[in-house]
Amino acid sequence: MKFKQTLLTAALIGAALVSQTTLANVITVTYAGSANFGAGSVGYESGLIAPNPNSSSSLVGVGIGGDSFTTTNLGYNFSETGQFNAWCVDIYHWLSGGTVNYNVGTGSDLASVLQTLRPNGPSGQTRVDELIQLANDVYYTVNTRDESAAFQLAVWEIAYGTLGSNGIYQIDSTDTGFRVDTNTVNSSYVRLANGWLSVLGNVPDLDPGVWTLTYLNDENTGYRTQDVIVFTDPLPTVPEPATMALLGLGLGGLGFVRRKKA
Repeated sequence: MKFKQTLLTAALIGAALVSQTTLANVITVTYAGSANFGAGSVGYESGLIAPNPNSSSSLVGVGIGGDSFTTTNLGYNFSETGQFNAWCVDIYHWLSGGTVNYNVGTGSDLASVLQTLRPNGPSGQTRVDELIQLANDVYYTVNTRDESAAFQLAVWEIAYGTLGSNGIYQIDSTDTGFRVDTNTVNSSYVRLANGWLSVLGNVPDLDPGVWTLTYLNDENTGYRTQDVIVFTDPLPTVPEPATMALLGLGLGGLGFVRRKKA
């Protein structure tokens, strides 16, 4: 949700979010616009969602898509290039447009938060596992505005939505856990997100390895901004062919392609 400086939340939501154990690792990041997959920011789609930072029930317009951040702290796998993409996992605060400090947490930390916010239905840990599954299924394909918006919506649906009677998440205009307006339901990016959700965990494994989820939150600074998640490429960096030759490794498997960092 992009972005306001004033952060609003209900007392119950605030209590749930600040109940985490204080995390020692911190990273300073600066908002750099919408998600950047290597050719520049792709932009945001628009739509109405609920809940949101203004209301627990009324629909409010937001920008939908991944965010890009820059940092001088290159000590984390996800930040080693100085730029990374992140995905809102917090529908109760607005994103700050400046520089903020984030605690660097784990999927388990996020699971505890989601368990408190959505105690019914899938457990917090199950939701986190499904977020990682979503990345394993489709993240390597995401590089356009529509795909960025679809991935963000799928993240929100898994984190906050309610499973249908068929055991499948679907973004619609009626779910009290997470919903969008009727116009957004008919958008190309919602249709794409729902297509991904309908086969969650049941697509060919074209991108081997398991993506790593990092949970960034700013509970210690009074929620100046929203919490986000970062997915880190499961595949190691492959040296350039010339370097490989100089090292005399003689490896034949040079067909590996570095997947997008996020």
